[in-house]
Amino acid sequence: MRPIDKSYATRPGASEGWWLCSLVPSCYAATIWRNFQHHQNAHLPQDYKRTVIVTFGLLLHSLVIRGQIQARWNRRQAIVLMSIVAALCSVLLGVCLAENIVFCTFSGFLPVLLYDRTYFSIFSMIPKSFTFGEAFIVVQGIVVFLYGTLLQLPRLIIQQEKDLSDMKIIYSILQVVLLGITTLALATYRIKLLRNSFSFWLATLITGCSVALFPIGRLPTITRLVLFVASDPHTLATMATYMALLLCTVCFIKWQFNNGHRTTTATRKVFHLLIVLVYGPGLWYQCRLLFLASGLMLGLLIVLEMARLIQLSPIAGILNTTVNMFIDEKDAGPVALTPIYLLVGCSLPLWLHPSPCDMTNSAGLQTLLLSAGVLSIGIGDTAASVVGYHLGRHKWSASTSKSVEGTVASVLLQTLAVWGLYETGLVQLTVTKAAYAGIAIIVNALIESRTDQIDNLVLPLVTYFLLTGSS
Repeated sequence: MRPIDKSYATRPGASEGWWLCSLVPSCYAATIWRNFQHHQNAHLPQDYKRTVIVTFGLLLHSLVIRGQIQARWNRRQAIVLMSIVAALCSVLLGVCLAENIVFCTFSGFLPVLLYDRTYFSIFSMIPKSFTFGEAFIVVQGIVVFLYGTLLQLPRLIIQQEKDLSDMKIIYSILQVVLLGITTLALATYRIKLLRNSFSFWLATLITGCSVALFPIGRLPTITRLVLFVASDPHTLATMATYMALLLCTVCFIKWQFNNGHRTTTATRKVFHLLIVLVYGPGLWYQCRLLFLASGLMLGLLIVLEMARLIQLSPIAGILNTTVNMFIDEKDAGPVALTPIYLLVGCSLPLWLHPSPCDMTNSAGLQTLLLSAGVLSIGIGDTAASVVGYHLGRHKWSASTSKSVEGTVASVLLQTLAVWGLYETGLVQLTVTKAAYAGIAIIVNALIESRTDQIDNLVLPLVTYFLLTGSS
């Protein structure tokens, strides 16, 4: 084992998690391979194919980063290797997708350079919040989002398309919103003046107005959003249901606080159950709305966490109280990442899939594939924690609180959920597909019982990857 550079402030009490660098690229690769087996690659968006090659480059550069952290080579040697990786990506884009040389160079070098810069910066920006592996997943996600946004948004502005599909509008809304919030977050981190209440409120207002008025086709973002939500009474009814669940969550937090109850790991799983109630029906009946809501809620959580960190009046006290009550033991850094990870974990299958809201099941296990996050986190992880906390007697090892009983409960409850989906006709299962689902359930339950990495990031990606093999 090579020595680790101690200058990086990683999350204490956890292993390095190097293997996590392969999860996001593997999920993209498995998705495109699945479509190839079903002869559907011709229908894949060109931008998705580009992203698959870019994530392969990020995987290769993750190995370069690991070598640099473990002092296998110095920074100069790492830059040479990074250039080789970027050049290889450029060549693959030209050979596989017949892109022109300018675009190949841009798409080969820019994501890799951004990945390298962001990865090494994140440990100083948010210290003690990530293992090396967790940082790979987070930074890969950031780079993929920015790359996709850079490809798609300029086309919308220049081409001024009239007839946009619902999904293209949703993608565009989320790109505009999250890009605005990312800009606000970076500005707040870099400019000290923005960390007082008045300046932050003003900057937030300016960002909000800029996002709302940003043109998507020939209409501003806010108009597109209102038209989408108000276009269907079922969408309005689902929105009302989501608001009711949000109110239930607020009431639970207030009740917990007023009664001074001690928060346990099992208690925190109430949020997992609530997110199952949101994502389950949303995936099956209102996929487009769920996709939109997941991105908007991610943006809201980031803004609220920024407000808490800079002690924004008058809401900082409420935010601090809530976070301190429900913070996870793995939130060792200044940022409370647990709520964000829960949302991201359940949303990852939606975000990874090239056509998430095509619910025809023509490609096999699509509905179940999109449920990978809900299945592994909302159901499996919740069952493992609650049963393990109350009934766990046989620990997997002396160094962990995870129990055999919790793992068995995770497998059984996930299996019951899949059987319920099959009986209600929401998923189509053959013997082979059921076997793949069973393997995915058992593997994610075993990983949950053994890993010290963040479950909410790891389990959905592992489950998604295994379910893509069900062809």
